[in-house]
Amino acid sequence: MPKMRIKMIKPSRLSSFSEKEVLSNQELLTEILLRLPVKSLGRCKCVSKKWSSLITSPEFTRLRVPCFNPARALFLHCSSLLTNPFHQFVSLSLENPIQAPFQKLSFIHDPSGIRILQSCNGLLLCCSFRAHEPNRNYYIYNPTTQQFITLPKPGGKRQISKVILGMKLAFDPWKSPHYKVVCTRRSEKAPEHYQIEIYSSETMKWRVSGPPFPARYDIGFEYTGVYWNGAIYWECGDNSLRFNVEHEKLEKFPTPCIGRSWDDEESRVAYYGESYGYLHLVQVHSRQKLSFYNIYEMKNDGTEWFLKYQVNVEDVVAAFPHMIRHYLEPTDWHYLAMAVLCVVRGEKEEDDFMVLHIPRMVIRYNLRDYTFYKLCEFGNSTNDDDQFEEEDEVPVTLVSLEFGWFSAFQYIESLFCL
Repeated sequence: MPKMRIKMIKPSRLSSFSEKEVLSNQELLTEILLRLPVKSLGRCKCVSKKWSSLITSPEFTRLRVPCFNPARALFLHCSSLLTNPFHQFVSLSLENPIQAPFQKLSFIHDPSGIRILQSCNGLLLCCSFRAHEPNRNYYIYNPTTQQFITLPKPGGKRQISKVILGMKLAFDPWKSPHYKVVCTRRSEKAPEHYQIEIYSSETMKWRVSGPPFPARYDIGFEYTGVYWNGAIYWECGDNSLRFNVEHEKLEKFPTPCIGRSWDDEESRVAYYGESYGYLHLVQVHSRQKLSFYNIYEMKNDGTEWFLKYQVNVEDVVAAFPHMIRHYLEPTDWHYLAMAVLCVVRGEKEEDDFMVLHIPRMVIRYNLRDYTFYKLCEFGNSTNDDDQFEEEDEVPVTLVSLEFGWFSAFQYIESLFCL
């Protein structure tokens, strides 16, 4: 019986053969890359121009993240009048915590320091921290890839930047590989009117959009603007506005039936923001307990709000009584030192939660089963707890808050290439 000869392939040749197969087969390479974490993909971009082009393409983004990407952490803006601003990084999961991509924004030297204005689908809109308006710089920064660009000033040599009231970033990587920046400024032609200018990353130029328009002085163009479903939303009670970025159309949009403005005596807006493709508004009412939150959600077509959740966080107050400001009346809006930093939607409704800030800590509160736990704690809690031995004395420092929802920005991993 003749002997069978088996030809063995050396491991090095097998490895080389597999590599050639992968490099020549676009579908196979894509399938492999789709299964890698973001940090590994960042390193793979350095392998070749072909790999980099594939990983940064909108098609690859849509395959890897077919729908909205959930936030994995928050940047909390910390600042003082004397120091450069830095950012407290809070991972939203204790089971799979992630490392902070930065504490201070130092991607470029800005003498005034840099702060975050807005987070939008993985990109951050930043600006000079304390510079005078004509000298303020604006930046687009990707904290995942650590790439950035400096935006040209609106109006060019005409120095329109000195009347800028707000800048908002509009970025939807599932629709377009380009982003836009919406600038709201005072009109030069019509008194007590405003003007919109738009910057496009495709043309890399600013241009005026539409005629001047009137609006309330307290609409909050700098802080309240949220990009959702193709439009910028500015919330201000009955005078709320939205700007459709694609069609460049400005219009009013509905508000929840209870509470008509920021200064309403019976209700206040505790939070306003977007998560996982949903727009949320949180209200607290004086007719109810201050620990009671109504969480509204906007319908997908943008026609009206509906009540999504009603939660009473009395159990949080009971667990951490140092948030109570005993020197105030229980009906005072500031009686509880507690702020809603973010409403986070998950892939499933049972994963929906709210991020609360109370003195010294940040808490994750589940909106379905009402469980909660600490995400992080600030300062020396041992020394602080010792100060509660005397019941009649509550140190003012323990009932102050470091952050509000204006200073909380979502961190969403993105490989978008600037």
